[in-house]
Amino acid sequence: NEQFIIPDDSKEIDPHFLVRLNELGGPKLVAELIAMYFVRGSVLLDTIITGIESEDYEAVKNASHSLISSAGNLGGKHVSELSVALEAAAIEKSAETLSDLKEALIGAQKLFEQYLHGASGQI
Repeated sequence: NEQFIIPDDSKEIDPHFLVRLNELGGPKLVAELIAMYFVRGSVLLDTIITGIESEDYEAVKNASHSLISSAGNLGGKHVSELSVALEAAAIEKSAETLSDLKEALIGAQKLFEQYLHGASGQI
């Protein structure tokens, strides 16, 4: 069960999370969690981007906090780490830091979603 596709930069993603979820709950659970992430992760990312652009620090803080565990529970290490940094920057109301982190998060989220698409095709 450890054949989940790992991107070239495996520091970004830990495939062992999906392996463990598959062992605990089977492929149906993994497929459901991935499907839920595609919806929730997209909404949270949109909320973060909109919040950064409108300087709504509370929205960025809350959405980033949610994305930490949403991505982390499926192995999205880099998305989760960036979300920690975004949450901290939102608390500090650091518009410059948030702006710098925005593109990194968009890229990490895209890579993570590609990984999840590949993984969902293998379960």
